[in-house]
Amino acid sequence: MDVNFANRGFTKIIPIQFKDELKNLQIKIYDLTKNLLEKHDQNLDIQDKLKLKFKNKPSNDDWSRLMGEINKSNELKELINCKPVEDAFKIIFDNPKPFEISTFRARFPEQKRVLYNWHQDEGTWYLSKKKEHLNKFPATLWLSLNGANKDESIQLVKYSHKKKLLNHNFVSGQGFFNIDKKNEIDENDIFTVETKASEGVLFHPLTIHRSVPATKINFKPRYTIDIRYYDENFEKKFKVDWKFSVKRILKKIF
Repeated sequence: MDVNFANRGFTKIIPIQFKDELKNLQIKIYDLTKNLLEKHDQNLDIQDKLKLKFKNKPSNDDWSRLMGEINKSNELKELINCKPVEDAFKIIFDNPKPFEISTFRARFPEQKRVLYNWHQDEGTWYLSKKKEHLNKFPATLWLSLNGANKDESIQLVKYSHKKKLLNHNFVSGQGFFNIDKKNEIDENDIFTVETKASEGVLFHPLTIHRSVPATKINFKPRYTIDIRYYDENFEKKFKVDWKFSVKRILKKIF
């Protein structure tokens, strides 16, 4: 297993060597957003097209339409299940298998639903009643599709995976994506991710992380995918905050 993943709770930034899977998805995204972008040369390379700014602030409908179309697309499915992605997970797993929940993310200016507070991925489906979600303990590959700088990416908390699954509170429009406020984050342990397109970081299901808070209006979109795989033989024993355990019991009853 990767030493950084085991010790810090996440790997170094890693490049994924795609064939056509990444480019096909990038083209799909561009085709759905090109009318929203500032005036540009149609002959630009697809990498440069996805770095263009919006000419105006996109509407909520624009964002929802893109999210819906991409998340149900064959291009996304092919990328999530391709060999280069599976090989990336072999850094941490002996026998990686795709988890049911992998999601395309689009960060648009002033779109609040794309900003997630401090949480652990395991907490987002810990209360699920679907057997496909439980007892899998998947790791996440946060993959950049058009590059992400320190003002628009995610932040990870070093060593936080060695603690327990914290109590998560429900956020409207998102789900259980917010740990109790009493769980303070040590500023010295925060790592801010910066990537180029086709680069990503693998992190543990108990690693605390969040979206970088918006400090200014950035009209350049940021596109990523949360890709999740699991290994049936990966260690799944962990402590759970008692409040969250009670929520799970009540969820099963009601």
